[in-house]
Amino acid sequence: MNWRVPAAIALLVFLAWVGFEIGRAGSDIKVAPFAAPNKMRWGSIHGKRIDRRSWSLDFDTVTMSPDGLNATIAHVRDGRIHRVNKPDVLMKADGVTVNTLTNDLAIAGPVTFTVDEGPGRTRTFQTIGAHYNGGTHLLDLNHTATITEGTARIIVAKATVNFRTGDVTLGPIEGTKS
Repeated sequence: MNWRVPAAIALLVFLAWVGFEIGRAGSDIKVAPFAAPNKMRWGSIHGKRIDRRSWSLDFDTVTMSPDGLNATIAHVRDGRIHRVNKPDVLMKADGVTVNTLTNDLAIAGPVTFTVDEGPGRTRTFQTIGAHYNGGTHLLDLNHTATITEGTARIIVAKATVNFRTGDVTLGPIEGTKS
């Protein structure tokens, strides 16, 4: 009997099977879906330092990045920057980006900070952008800011407020007092 013909057919079938398996290799592996940003409406987010609370923000909407590192907050209704043994600094802002790793706040749009400085003394900072460093307790008002206390009003090119020591460093000043 001639064994060459069945051997050739078996070899062709084997090669066809190997070619088919090579062609479909990898098609059974499913690609993980892309993680989409998480969005929440109407809530509160808090930042904490090792020693205590750092800040809290009541918001209309927040969008968390897929890796959870950044939170973009729209319309902060009631923001608070906590100070040790002093009243909280109140904040209202259009937009805030929170870095959850460093505990920093990047504030955009119109923002107002209200600081209670003791009996009958309230200081207000108004600007269009700021940066709060949660580790150093520094608030940088890096745009033109209007500072109001009582009837006194000062407009500065920039200002830095240290909530740990209470020091305020002002840039070039243009002031009025009635």
